[in-house]
Amino acid sequence: MKREKQLEKRSSILEAAISVFSREGYPNARMQEIATKAGIGKGTIYQYFKGKKHLFQQVVKEGIDQYAIGIKNEIKGCIGIEQILKKIVTFSFSFLENHSDVLKMIESHRSLIDESMMKWLYDRKIKITDLLVKTIVEKTEKKGMRSYKDAELAAYCFFGMMISVVQEKVFHKKEFDIEEVSDRIVKIFLHGYEQL
Repeated sequence: MKREKQLEKRSSILEAAISVFSREGYPNARMQEIATKAGIGKGTIYQYFKGKKHLFQQVVKEGIDQYAIGIKNEIKGCIGIEQILKKIVTFSFSFLENHSDVLKMIESHRSLIDESMMKWLYDRKIKITDLLVKTIVEKTEKKGMRSYKDAELAAYCFFGMMISVVQEKVFHKKEFDIEEVSDRIVKIFLHGYEQL
């Protein structure tokens, strides 16, 4: 029960931090405001986080971990590669749109991403990419995928395509039908532009 309350309190601090960081920006965000929004005393934050920079980094880490877990859960039970890729795209649109505050925080405060944080982000990117690589290899074995390297390059290309389009929606407020665009991204990726 005590552990559950601690996790709940940590979560409320992270939620409050997202709100304050995204509204005020990192430099203007005050720990007191975060504490007030979380419904706790300012000192309680320091029981969970070393300081404002550590709190910011934990917000980023938490968001990326939720994304990775979400992708894994989304593709469970999917059969073909096309269905898996479409699930990844539609989930990514939805998740990143719902967590656009975290994306904007990362984008506007890159200087807070130090070397250890960059290494952590890179490791997470590799884990997410590896999930897709394994899926591609598994689902395309019969179709003659030549190597793990081909699947790895394909995974990077797929995520690059998808993230570029997601950024248009999240950062530039470009309006489009997510289902339709998801379908088109997957078709272009699998069959090439000329096959549309």
